[in-house]
Amino acid sequence: MSLIEQVLPATGMTTSNNEENAPDRISRLPDRLLRFVMLYLTAQEAVQTCMLSRRWQNVWSSAKWLKADAAKFSSMKSFKKFVDNLLLYRRPVPLDALWILATCNRSDDSLDYSDIHPWIRHALRSNAWALGIMEHCGTNLLSIDGYPFPFTSVYLSILHLCHFIIDDSFVKKLSSCCPVLEDLELKNCAIIVTMFSSTTLKNLLINSTETTEHFPPKFEHLMIDMPNLVTLHLDEIPNRNIQLVDVSSVKRATFYFFELSFQNSAVDCNIIPALSNVTSLELVSPSAYEDVVSKVLIRSFPRCKTFSNLKYLKLGEWFLRDGCYPLLFLLRRSPTIEKLHLQLDKLRYNTSPPPPPPPRGSHCYSCSWLEFDGVFRSCYQNGTDDYEDYPDAATAIDPTCREIEQMFSCEKLTKVTIFYPQGDKRVHIIVRILIANISPLPAIKIKPTPV
Repeated sequence: MSLIEQVLPATGMTTSNNEENAPDRISRLPDRLLRFVMLYLTAQEAVQTCMLSRRWQNVWSSAKWLKADAAKFSSMKSFKKFVDNLLLYRRPVPLDALWILATCNRSDDSLDYSDIHPWIRHALRSNAWALGIMEHCGTNLLSIDGYPFPFTSVYLSILHLCHFIIDDSFVKKLSSCCPVLEDLELKNCAIIVTMFSSTTLKNLLINSTETTEHFPPKFEHLMIDMPNLVTLHLDEIPNRNIQLVDVSSVKRATFYFFELSFQNSAVDCNIIPALSNVTSLELVSPSAYEDVVSKVLIRSFPRCKTFSNLKYLKLGEWFLRDGCYPLLFLLRRSPTIEKLHLQLDKLRYNTSPPPPPPPRGSHCYSCSWLEFDGVFRSCYQNGTDDYEDYPDAATAIDPTCREIEQMFSCEKLTKVTIFYPQGDKRVHIIVRILIANISPLPAIKIKPTPV
């Protein structure tokens, strides 16, 4: 039974009895347009186009971009069979990209080594420049190691993997056997690696790695040496001491920390000092109460240089430590910064509603510089908003700040956005600290954290 015969009965699509008499306008479309339409279809939808007209009967078999989504099938078994036949029946033409989305939301079975082996081999043999095994949430971690064929490609530029074992052998193969690889994304993978090294990678994303049960204790450090890297994104990597060796070309860096990001507060980390050339920097953590993250990051400050190119800065709640010392430290050393984004975590200690907003145009109010959900300018008055008015907030932010020496200039800073949980009084203190330390005062927007 052909692939078309397997797919069509399940979709309920049948041929028209009036096909012979109906005008066939679609057949008049040029080949280039038909191939363009295929780019926006999943593999299953592409096969179904064979029912549109005679012209479309075999167009799917020459598609160069294949995206197969298991969520469109009744079971993982039927999905595996479809992908097997899809690759078997397609014409022997070069393949640009193969994307496998393997989340099926059913418990019948999941992908394993033997399933993905022929799919990856087909992609590499077809000169694919993009390959992704994504959204895989099965019980077994997948692996590229041990295949009866070399994981080698002089065409592969983009590789996205989910729920894989990433070890030293894998990293070496990428460096030596994929000479043009530029984009690597690893989600929910077990990173059994101490050194990531590449001279070709330009974009690296590692997101939510598997816990330590998947690798031995010796993997305490994660070193990244990529001199040509442009974008770096590390998200919730547990119990690893991250060291950036050469990332001098990175322009956009994003780090999401959580309570397990470092082994302990004594870890020596050079994340911030190594990123002195970035234009966009995001350092987000869930709470100011997590001492480990803030202590590790602050300890690296003495090694920081001026962030001469930094335009956009986003900070999570760790910036609140020591009277917003991290925030003021980074602002003072970012002479070209234009936008600042501050993110407060869900309120843990105070459920009272925020004070009512002042009337527009008001210049004398205990919070006269605050206009919720809008832009405000300061008419700050000494003593009108003492810390003792907000005892809960004062316990979260020590008003004594080591960075306060004298007001400093942020001439290019035009916009500050603060996202806060409803009822969080700390936002008042943050604004006051900004008012007291930076000049000229930029427009400040205060918005409730999206639910």
